[in-house]
Amino acid sequence: MLIQMYKMTIKEKFKNSIRRGTGEAHLIMRANPKIDFSNYIIKAALNNFSYDNQSEGSRAVYIFELIELSNRKEKIREAVLRRLANERTDSWALDQLFGITALLAKNGDLQARKAIYKRFYKKRIKYSEWLGEDAIIAVDGIEGLKFIAEIKGKMIQRYPEERDDGFIVDFFQDNNPDINVYDELEKSAINRTYIKTYLNTILKYKNLRPGGKRQKYNYEIVSERINSNVMIPLPPADVKDLSESDIKKLASDFLNETDRLRQEKYMRIFDRIQYPYDYQSILEIAKGKYSNKDRLIEFSIKALRFFKSKDIRDFALEKISRAKYLDIYINLLIGNYKNGDSKLLHEIVQRTKNEHKIDDLAFSYVGIYTANKTKDCKVPLAALYDKLTCGIHRKDIVNILIENKVLPTKIMREIEHDSYEATRVLWLENN
Repeated sequence: MLIQMYKMTIKEKFKNSIRRGTGEAHLIMRANPKIDFSNYIIKAALNNFSYDNQSEGSRAVYIFELIELSNRKEKIREAVLRRLANERTDSWALDQLFGITALLAKNGDLQARKAIYKRFYKKRIKYSEWLGEDAIIAVDGIEGLKFIAEIKGKMIQRYPEERDDGFIVDFFQDNNPDINVYDELEKSAINRTYIKTYLNTILKYKNLRPGGKRQKYNYEIVSERINSNVMIPLPPADVKDLSESDIKKLASDFLNETDRLRQEKYMRIFDRIQYPYDYQSILEIAKGKYSNKDRLIEFSIKALRFFKSKDIRDFALEKISRAKYLDIYINLLIGNYKNGDSKLLHEIVQRTKNEHKIDDLAFSYVGIYTANKTKDCKVPLAALYDKLTCGIHRKDIVNILIENKVLPTKIMREIEHDSYEATRVLWLENN
């Protein structure tokens, strides 16, 4: 990978960095103020390149900072405003465009401020009517929230079946505890009928929301779900509900189960919590032929990661050496890692090209090096960092490198300007 990087031109390095969202793009621009990177910035502004848009969110701050460093600000600005007005299919791209435009507006750009209001609730993307709310509030605070309330109230009057849970109001309140938001809306509702309609609607909706406590899972409920058409018998967050007795009963039932689909459901549980008996029955299943159409083997392998044994390690290394879906088997090293395995893990990163495969490797490597504290993590994790698009996994990798005191100086310099806010926080905490 290092050889490949040295062959790259400055522009190619910049293109690689801005697509992944690393701070290297920022450092390259500062070191090369006369080079025009505007086309790459425009492409990254108009497309949210994060691996998981919903989880990672907008890269607006990251892109805006690059715009500020550019010698072609006006060209980029015009491209952003033009696409803001016309984007009709990509919700996460539009969300990012709103975010960038809000930063332009807060920087004194009056045309950008007008562009946000003009686009809000116009040419809407289905199921993404919320787009633009954050931008309006970022620019105009409580007055922006009142504008949103008015637009939504007008829509409700036109379509009385429309419902709204008031999330944006509660979110604003949480972030502005010094303002009594509902009081402010009530004052405005006296003379503004649309705000009154909106306020009445969200208050009515809140009163209609079902109350009561959440269902607590136990052996009987989980068993019933295993024998039903439900594919996920126990939500991951609710594993903690199960008692030791519940877990043992479910494990015993698994030993007597012969149906593959129900066996898979049991393994979905023991993917989250350690199987309480000997692992041999699970290992025998895991040794079967893997198919992405039958997930029993996948979840059996995940269940084995809690166990440490020579036969599991030998099975893992044998599969990793030749399996098509090697990322599944790499998880077995979480409980069976040995110093020196870093060489194998590094080689795997080096030969992996596909973006989705890289993300799968990141998930596994983070699991391995979270469970196994070692300076050996440096080479494979640094290699992953250089290929990874996912900001969330990049943060996890950087954090592990810091904890093991092996974070390369180059990466430490870059994370101050990373596209993912939580990674920037790591820089603040360590400088």
